[in-house]
Amino acid sequence: MADQAATGKPGRLPWWPEVRDRSSDREPLSLPQIVAAALKLIDTEGLDGFSMRRLGQELGAGATSIYWHVRDKDQLIDLVLDEILAEIDLQEDPSWTWRERAANLAREFRAVLRRHPNLAVVFGSRISLGPNTLRGIEHVLAILRSAGFDGTELTLAFSSILNFAMGTGIMESRGLTGPETEGKTEAEIQELFVGMLASLPEDEYPNLRRFIPDSSYDEISEDAQFEYGLQRLLDGIEADLTARKATGAK
Repeated sequence: MADQAATGKPGRLPWWPEVRDRSSDREPLSLPQIVAAALKLIDTEGLDGFSMRRLGQELGAGATSIYWHVRDKDQLIDLVLDEILAEIDLQEDPSWTWRERAANLAREFRAVLRRHPNLAVVFGSRISLGPNTLRGIEHVLAILRSAGFDGTELTLAFSSILNFAMGTGIMESRGLTGPETEGKTEAEIQELFVGMLASLPEDEYPNLRRFIPDSSYDEISEDAQFEYGLQRLLDGIEADLTARKATGAK
């Protein structure tokens, strides 16, 4: 920790691969180059089509050059997952409340998963604690601590916000498949769904017929659903914090 404070650089993570020195003659590739190429491949071809051999073809390099930097494919995927989390913007307006700061982080995380749908499904299925991941977690915990959360409530509030943003992002990244939805926009799919419900016999499905209100698409879009759920979640978390402060509970 002393070294980290002195240099301003992240501390060494024992489980995380270091960026190794390379000679331009012996090792033409760097770790950032390998991670960037792997991310591009996964984004375009998916995890099922991703392999170290395919990556070598993309980089025009042999396996030895890649394995000089990473242990195996699993470790490389962890590096890629951490890399996309660097896209989260941690800059904030100084006037924001803790709720606004937490909501901003949730939106940023969801946006990352939507930009990289082929990787979204991997989140939550493996322990991948790289420097960007830890930086994001530390930031969210700092937000919640500033509001007064601590102990068990800190853990539960953090998990609730993270799980909501991650779960929403994963579900949205999966998309819809099948001939009825292929090539259609989100709004067109919503219109198709509404039409299907409207065609149901009202005496058998009275509630489904009223499930989609007579409103504009923007009012029930994925963004609107996310914001509604996020704000209601924060309402509950804030109410719990207020009640605990009022009673002096810890």
